[in-house]
Amino acid sequence: MTTQWLTDLASYLDQLEETAAELNAAVQTNRSLTRDGAFGSLHEATVGLQEGLSVMERLLEQRRTLLDRADAPGPAYSLRDALTLLMRQTADEAVARSMLERCQALSRQIDQIREDALALFVCQFHLADTTSHFLRLLLPNAEVADTYSPHARAHQGGSLLDQAG
Repeated sequence: MTTQWLTDLASYLDQLEETAAELNAAVQTNRSLTRDGAFGSLHEATVGLQEGLSVMERLLEQRRTLLDRADAPGPAYSLRDALTLLMRQTADEAVARSMLERCQALSRQIDQIREDALALFVCQFHLADTTSHFLRLLLPNAEVADTYSPHARAHQGGSLLDQAG
């Protein structure tokens, strides 16, 4: 019956919300440590982020199991699709609509966490290479690769001191 499926879905969404909050906290901790230059503490904070991602992966597997159950509201690719079907099929429209809103809010939250984590990665990538960046600026024959160019080619560095004179 769909009532049990909705109960299990509510439990799943509770777990997903908790995991998303933990992931967000881990990303923000890493971000603060990076901003403050506390690089010695980053490894420990990164371990927490890895654990949160592992939990999120397991939850995604549970989502597929939830969608494939016999009492799920028809064949659906996503929870949003299943809940939309459920809203049309049963008298549980209000409950299904509420669950759909939770799914959409969680989706936005996870997208924001992903965006923050990607920005953090790019920041840490460039911070890890700061010494090389300074050397390229100072040394006249240093090769400089275009990081974001699809046609990554090297050009000569060292113009900083040439222009300063």
